[in-house]
Amino acid sequence: MTSSNILTTHGDDDKNKQMEHDGTAVIQQQVANDMNDDTREPDQAYLRAPKRLRWFRGTLFQMFLFGLLSFSGPAMSDAIDNLGGGGLATPYTANAANSANYATACAMTLFGGPLINKMGIKWSCIIAATFFPIQGASYYVNSKYGTQWFVIFVGAIGGFFGGLLYVAESTAMLSYPQPHQRGKYIGIWVSMRNSGQLLGGAISLGVNVKTAGVGAVSITTYLIFIVLECLGLPGALLLSPTSKVRQTDGRPVPLAAPQSWKIETKLLLKHIVHKRTLLMFFPAFYSFFYGGVYTTYLSLHFSVRARALSSFLYPLVTIMLCTAFGRLIDNKRWSQKTRAWIGFAFWAVPQAAVFIWTAILYAQFEKHNLKGIDYTNNTADWFRCYLPYLIIQSTGYACQLYLYWLLGCFSSDVKSSARTGGLFRCFETAGQAISHGINSRTSDKRVPLYINIGIYCLMVPTLTMLIRMVPSNPQTYDDVTEEKAVEAVNETQETMAVEARGL
Repeated sequence: MTSSNILTTHGDDDKNKQMEHDGTAVIQQQVANDMNDDTREPDQAYLRAPKRLRWFRGTLFQMFLFGLLSFSGPAMSDAIDNLGGGGLATPYTANAANSANYATACAMTLFGGPLINKMGIKWSCIIAATFFPIQGASYYVNSKYGTQWFVIFVGAIGGFFGGLLYVAESTAMLSYPQPHQRGKYIGIWVSMRNSGQLLGGAISLGVNVKTAGVGAVSITTYLIFIVLECLGLPGALLLSPTSKVRQTDGRPVPLAAPQSWKIETKLLLKHIVHKRTLLMFFPAFYSFFYGGVYTTYLSLHFSVRARALSSFLYPLVTIMLCTAFGRLIDNKRWSQKTRAWIGFAFWAVPQAAVFIWTAILYAQFEKHNLKGIDYTNNTADWFRCYLPYLIIQSTGYACQLYLYWLLGCFSSDVKSSARTGGLFRCFETAGQAISHGINSRTSDKRVPLYINIGIYCLMVPTLTMLIRMVPSNPQTYDDVTEEKAVEAVNETQETMAVEARGL
C-alpha cells in the first residue's frame, strides 16, 4: 500500500469517527432537551399572535376539545350504561357487550403507544369519533327489535376505536399541561365528561320519570343519545396537531424525535417491564373495575325512574367533587409527595367503607328480596341503598383523575407519555372487561363484589409503593426516556457505521 493510500484510509477513518461522534452528540443533545423543560424556549411568534390564535393553539382549549370528545363519546356510553344494564330490562346483554368492548380495547391500548406516536393524537381522535353514534344505534336497535347480537358485535369492534381515543387522551393528559396545572386541566376533562353524563341523565330522567316499575327505558332515550354522539367528530377536527400546541407560557409541548417501528416496539417492551409500569398494574386494573359490579347492582334492585335519576344525580356530584379535588392536588402549600398521599386517602378511604356497606346490603337484599327500589315509595330505603352507589361512582372518577395526576409526576415527552398512557388504559380496560364479563352471568352477584374487594386489597400496597417513588417537587426527567436515549444513540451509531463501511 502506498503512502498516499495509507493517508487516505486514515483520513476516511477519522472522518467516519467524526461523523459518528457528531451524530451521537446531536442525538444526546436532543434527548437532553427533551428531558429538560427549561431548554424549550417560548415560541415568540405564538406570543405575538392574535389572542384568538393563542387560545386556539393553547393547552386549555385542547383540554376543552378532549372534554367535548369525552362528552359525546365515552360520556354518552356511560350515560346509557348508568341507566343500569344499558337501560335494558336485564343487565346481562349490556354486560356482555361491555366485556367484549373492553377486551378489544385492552388489546388495542397495549400497542396504542406506538400507534399514537405514528398516527398522531389528532388523527387518532378523528378515527375514534366516527364510531361514536354506532354504539348508541346498537342499543336503539336492540330495544326496538330485540337484536341482542348487534349490541355485542358493536361492543367488540367499538373497542378498537375506543382504544385509540383512550390512548390519545391519556397521552394528552400526561404531557400537555404544565406540572402546576395538571390537576386543574385533568379536572376540566373529567368534569366535561361527566357533564355529558349529566345531560344524558337529565334526558333519561325527563323521558322516564313516570316509569315507576322495573324494565327497559323509553326507546326515545337512545335517539337523543345518538344525536349527541355525532358532536364528537367536529370536536376532533378542531384539535391542533401536537407540534403546534403551546403551553400557557408559550413553550411547545415536549416532543421527542420520531422513531422507527422497530425502536417503538423495543421501547414499548422496556416500558412494560419497567418497575413503575408493573406497580401501575393493580391501581389501573382496579380503577374502573367497580363499573360492572355497581351498574348491575343498580339495574337489579332499582326502578326505571330511580335509575334515570341516578344517571343525572351522580354526574352532578362527580363534577363538583372532581373540580374541588383537582384544585386540592394542585395546591402548592404541600410538597408533591404530600399531595400524592392526601389524594390517595381522598378516594381510597370512602371506597373501602362502601365495599363493607354494600356487602351488608346484599345480605339484606337476599333476605327480603328487595327489587324495584324507588325514591317515591320508600325514600329511606332508596337513600340507604343508593348512597353507596353514588359514593363509589363519584370517587371512582376522582381515583382516575388522581392516577393521571400521579403518572404525570413522572413527566416526560409526548412519545413516552403515549406508551405510559397506552399501558395504563390497557390495564384499566382489562379490569373493565373482566368486571362486566363476570357480571354477564346470572350467578350470585355477591361474588363479583368480593372479587372487587380482593383487587382493592392488592391495589393498596402497590399504589403505596408507587407513591413512595414520587419526587417531592415536579421534575421532567424520566428514566424511561433515558432508555430511549440509549436506544437512539445505539441506532444512530449502527446506521453511521453501515454508511461508513459503504464509503
